[in-house]
Amino acid sequence: MDLLDKFLTLQQSLTKLGVENSDPEKDDSKCRIKAILKSCCELLNVARASVWLFNNNKSSIICQFLYIKKNDLFESGLQIAESSCPMYFKSLNTSRVINADNARTDLRTKEFLEGYLTPLNIMSMLDAPIFKDGQLSGVLCIEQTETFQYWDMAEISYAVSVADCISLVYAQSKWLCEKQRIRYMERVDPLTCLENRLFFQKRIAQNIEHSSLNDKCAVILIGLDQFTGINKRFSYDFANKLLCEIARRLESISASSPYSLSRVGGDLFALWLINFKEQNELESVILKIQAQFTDEFKTFTNEVINLTASLGVYSCYIKELVDKDPLRKAEIAMLKAKNAGNGTISYFNPVWLIEYQEEASLEHEFVDALNNGDIVPFYQPIVKQDYQSSGFALEALVRWIHPTKGIISPYIILPIAKRLGLMGELGNAIFEQTCTDINGFLNAGLDLQRISVNISSEQLFSSQLVNKIDDCLKAHQVAASLVEFEIVEELMAGDFQVLSTQIEKLTHLGIQLSIDDFGTGYSSLSRLKNLNVSKLKIDKSFVDGLPNGEEDICIVKSIIGLAKGMGLDLVAEGVETQEQANWLFENGCDYLQGYLISKPIHATDIIKLMSQKNHFFNVENRP
Repeated sequence: MDLLDKFLTLQQSLTKLGVENSDPEKDDSKCRIKAILKSCCELLNVARASVWLFNNNKSSIICQFLYIKKNDLFESGLQIAESSCPMYFKSLNTSRVINADNARTDLRTKEFLEGYLTPLNIMSMLDAPIFKDGQLSGVLCIEQTETFQYWDMAEISYAVSVADCISLVYAQSKWLCEKQRIRYMERVDPLTCLENRLFFQKRIAQNIEHSSLNDKCAVILIGLDQFTGINKRFSYDFANKLLCEIARRLESISASSPYSLSRVGGDLFALWLINFKEQNELESVILKIQAQFTDEFKTFTNEVINLTASLGVYSCYIKELVDKDPLRKAEIAMLKAKNAGNGTISYFNPVWLIEYQEEASLEHEFVDALNNGDIVPFYQPIVKQDYQSSGFALEALVRWIHPTKGIISPYIILPIAKRLGLMGELGNAIFEQTCTDINGFLNAGLDLQRISVNISSEQLFSSQLVNKIDDCLKAHQVAASLVEFEIVEELMAGDFQVLSTQIEKLTHLGIQLSIDDFGTGYSSLSRLKNLNVSKLKIDKSFVDGLPNGEEDICIVKSIIGLAKGMGLDLVAEGVETQEQANWLFENGCDYLQGYLISKPIHATDIIKLMSQKNHFFNVENRP
């Protein structure tokens, strides 16, 4: 056979190695590489063929597969260090092929003589590089024993092609592994390694489709109680550890029974039961779930904490399902359980679905209202004792002008925005309209000193907050000194570093900040001292008992003394009577806000109200 015929024969044989016709969905790389090595030995009539791969730092090569023709067997594990064969490793990195007809004298391979060539009676070597991701990762080594082999161009070309085939096998194996990893990630929660919500719902839909109509099914949704507080108190690392421990405890329930377990949300787990016969079987599972929370949990510092879970349960016969989403009904039941108190169990009531649908409809309307500008600020005046000569302030309070329901209060608006994750968008819309209204108030000749705007935690801890506020002020040409942000006291218990940084950036713009509902939440005096705030607002609950309630008098006087000592202004909220106003001013309160002055009203009504020369509120009318 001449050289050209030999070249063609060898190249055509590559198609028989199983590289092209392998199963694209199955990682059979080991079998394919072994087949390739065995074929090499047969076609070239050589004694040995092997694949070696570099270790992580490329300081040595390790034999992955070695085929010995004489014994018809495979070996692996031999390792050769670069330090013992530097010339060979240099050649691997600089040459395309190492064709050593006499491996014992060739400068590139003679370093192997004592430890490798002589003991194994190897006379000739033909090595070709293997690549992964475009980088040299190993070598195909073809070896002849007992006699010297003079490698011709057909054999060298064939060795290179075989090495390329092996590189392709590794590339396909990696692609399959990545594909399997993606499939795994699509169905598994990465933290707990339980099924995720998407796959859990797919499983439910498939089970329903293949079950008898008379089979019973149930979803138990497990919602951890007060889990947000654990995040804040003990860190996210501990919270994640706790979630994993809970997952393992719940797995012990489903391990010996045909129940599917999933983590369907941040602190939500779910069990899916199918084909159970009696109600007491469902009750038994519920008792097992509750038992998982009777044992204490320990923190990283061995502090003992107790954790409860609220359970929402939905069960029915398959034929009673009007949709394939029983999980949603269990969620409705779980929310009812949480509203009833920690550790409560709630079984789904069909009436709740009607309530939920009404709620969902209102949520849809809310989104439209937010986009259409129907959610606007109403304003409540904040006045000093001599406000007619010193001007006044306003607080912007969110209202929804609904076409059929009238004015909707924040007690309905804010929970909807939180559920939909739209607190940031709501805050931006209110601030945008407030800036527009500021110009309207000033153009009407009102002696407006400042407007305070409530800011949510979602806004306050957003990295985009300061830029958005600055852009809005510039767009409406509103001076930052006309704006004050109110944050609720409980936010001071959050990430203090982030909080103080955000407040510093806002005050750098010229915006003042006040603490709302002071006295009702948690606030460290050291934190208050180190935050750049200018005002405290006394919560209405303390004002209600004035001027006669001894406890309220004591609390309000303490807050006034604290504010004066720290150089902070004071606003009393919820002032409804002249007697309350008189007492507050007499005891050093700077500003009043409440129904005595005005309820929250639309911007056009504020202009009418505050333009009156003889306002109905008369602080001089004291006993």
